[in-house]
Amino acid sequence: MSRISKRVYEAKSAYPDRTKSEEKSFTELNVPIKKLDTALLLLSSEEECVLLTVFSHITDFARRQDMNVLELRAHRLLELLLEKELFISATNTMIRRFALYLLTALLDNTEMATYEPEQAKQILELACRYFMKEADDFCIEYLTYILNVCLRDPQMAHETVDATEFLEKFKLVFVNSENPDTVFNSIEVLHKLMLVQTAEQMLEFTTQPDFPVDRIICEVTNEFPEIRKAALKALKTLLTDTGEDSVFEPLQRCFSALDQLVKAFCDNPQGTDAFDLVDVLSTALRSEKMTKLFFEQNLFDLVVEQVRTQMDILPMDLRCSLIAIFAETAQYEQFLARMHKAEITEMFLNCLMQNKPGPAAYVIQGLNRMSLYPEALRRIVAEYEAGAIRKLVTILLSPEMPIKTREQAADLIARLLVAAFRDTAAELKEQEVAVVLTAVLAQGLPALSIDLILALLTMIETLAQNEEYRTILGEYRSLSEQLAQLLMRSYSHSILVNNIFRCLCTLIDEEPVREILLDNYIVSSLKRALKSLSNLVKTAVTNFILQTTRFNEFIDAYIDRGILEVLMEYQKHAFCVSTWGPAIESILSKCPTMKFCIRNCLTFTDITAGKDFYVSRKKFEDFRAFQEILRSDCSPLDAVLVVNFDRPVADSEDVVDVPLRCLSTISDTPGDQAWQYCKRPGDPNLPEYLEALNQTMGVHGLVENPERIRRSIDFENVAKRSKLVAKAVAAVMNENLKILDLNSTEECSRHAVHCHLLDLRYVYHTNFIPIGMVRSGCQFERAILFKAMADQIGLPCTLQRSVDGRMLYNEVPLPLEQDRDVHCDKKTLKFMPWRMLRPTHVVDLMYNVGDLYPMQSRQALQYLRLY
Repeated sequence: MSRISKRVYEAKSAYPDRTKSEEKSFTELNVPIKKLDTALLLLSSEEECVLLTVFSHITDFARRQDMNVLELRAHRLLELLLEKELFISATNTMIRRFALYLLTALLDNTEMATYEPEQAKQILELACRYFMKEADDFCIEYLTYILNVCLRDPQMAHETVDATEFLEKFKLVFVNSENPDTVFNSIEVLHKLMLVQTAEQMLEFTTQPDFPVDRIICEVTNEFPEIRKAALKALKTLLTDTGEDSVFEPLQRCFSALDQLVKAFCDNPQGTDAFDLVDVLSTALRSEKMTKLFFEQNLFDLVVEQVRTQMDILPMDLRCSLIAIFAETAQYEQFLARMHKAEITEMFLNCLMQNKPGPAAYVIQGLNRMSLYPEALRRIVAEYEAGAIRKLVTILLSPEMPIKTREQAADLIARLLVAAFRDTAAELKEQEVAVVLTAVLAQGLPALSIDLILALLTMIETLAQNEEYRTILGEYRSLSEQLAQLLMRSYSHSILVNNIFRCLCTLIDEEPVREILLDNYIVSSLKRALKSLSNLVKTAVTNFILQTTRFNEFIDAYIDRGILEVLMEYQKHAFCVSTWGPAIESILSKCPTMKFCIRNCLTFTDITAGKDFYVSRKKFEDFRAFQEILRSDCSPLDAVLVVNFDRPVADSEDVVDVPLRCLSTISDTPGDQAWQYCKRPGDPNLPEYLEALNQTMGVHGLVENPERIRRSIDFENVAKRSKLVAKAVAAVMNENLKILDLNSTEECSRHAVHCHLLDLRYVYHTNFIPIGMVRSGCQFERAILFKAMADQIGLPCTLQRSVDGRMLYNEVPLPLEQDRDVHCDKKTLKFMPWRMLRPTHVVDLMYNVGDLYPMQSRQALQYLRLY
């Protein structure tokens, strides 16, 4: 078999001419360069050796001192690097490293704010493009730093979130990197990207399969403190959402995060990042799922053991920082017993009492939450002897304390008032609680937060539920003044206005409070609240009106100072505020004069007794016109009949003297004697009529026990009593009137009544005429007197005005008993509340006096002249 041999050496027949090659080549040039500008010009060279040499010298120059970097910036090195696109296409790795290093040096020694927006955007764009194709570890390190610096601008970070391909490569590099600087800057970049996103965007961003949450968790125990700190910041942001759709949905990942945090804390509880660990762990334990794992996996016991160890070593302020973890776990009641057994309550109390000038907010918050456990509550109350309440009050009063701490102190006091009222209220009484509350409220907005004020109002409400403490709060006038003034300044906060009104409702039973509120423009505040755009505010103010119509001074203020006017003007709000209509009715029910003017009707529950009742013969479309008549000192054109059982003679302060000069145009001037008139005239006859009626009732055995009148209705005698009242009315108002038949078409002699009223006007020098002085009256006058007399003797009846306003009539309730109908049994109906009664019969006061006509019957329509 033949073998093919290969020659090792072959002779050449032709050789290159080295003389000619040397003639064509450029001789090596060595020129010393001493100026920076000249060196920077050489960066435009395409020779690698030139670029390497120049970059080496420039880098050495930049490393000497920071001022040299600023000089490079002044010589436009940045613009040159951007023009060359950071030498992204250079094949030599060292050139790329030098270029990126110089850019990091420039960014490290200057602020991004000093760059033009277009420059910063170009740097970020080049860095992202560079990152996509770079594989060198040093270049990656420089690029992550550049990205970290650029993303300090939220707008640039927001634009980067949408760069999907870049982020995929970035997360992949981070997961696989062992370079500490790359890891640090990568975590910082991811954290900045999370911060600029909304909750929904961050949820979508962090739940992507390639998001490196596990790597971030692992870096919590990294040997470099900077990386640990960055990982803790990112992890804290991630732990704000541990729901079912979040990145922490798997229980294994939740346990991994808790385990790493607890391990890092237990390994070095006095380390520089110990308090950062506590902060992140506290954030994690706000989730019930995390807290449950924390207890079930006995991580709680590990932390408690370490905290106990450190309690004897660390200063008090640092000790208390460690127990912030337990303030979060205490929000779940199922773990309170175990926490109290581990002496967590004692730790909180020690921090409260021994920390000067005051504890952190989470210490008081922890006590507040622990108080839900009975044994812990007893321990807290036992600390009263050591001055616990005094300490809380001091915190509450101190403007120098953080507002969150003061909020928690107020919340804890309010909670203790509910859980242990007697002991807590007694302690607050010793601390002069009214003075304390006034002093704090006097600081006002914005020095106080909304939450703090709400807690103070809750304290007042709780104390005011006890009559003794309500009296103490009510007698301290400055407190009511502060509440009234706070209300005027709080209309930009609906929830605060709502709670102020609710608080005032608890104090309103005290007379000093009512006086102070009326003196401190409460009516103006009510008007403003009624016109508010917030339904919550309108509901609160109408509830306040409902509570305060029990007091005559408020009724007068609501009618005379425009509250009723606002309520009537904005009745459209009743569609969205359920208490709007009841507020109107609550006012009107206490003032029959205005109710009859507005509604043209008085129901069974509208009683005319106890207050003057004015009825005008004229029907007013706008009640404000009649209200102005009652306010002004002039006499109305139409007669106004006044019902008054209390004054036989007019009070002297109500009598107005008319000066003689005002009577010069009147022909029948009474000589030198001045005229007098009175809008609240006395009525000597009306009490006499009532006395005569009572005697008549007594003769017929129809006088009822006043205490029984409101408990039951004597339906058996309604008709009899109605007839007697009707006859009494007809007897006193029948002067100069012809007796007519119901079937007659002839009208009552209204002219005679009109002339009689004119005569009375001349007697009283005004058209305000006492009803008891009217001796001649038709349906209108008689119906008024019937209603007035019926209200005095407890006979349920209504007063109605006809549509045209010319006639008044009365209705009474008589059950129409049906056979075998238990619901219409008189024995059952007699206990029916008056508000549930329905009118069934019209009372005849003119023709067949005392007869009762069923509603809608022919006789009733004839009586009303509708048939």
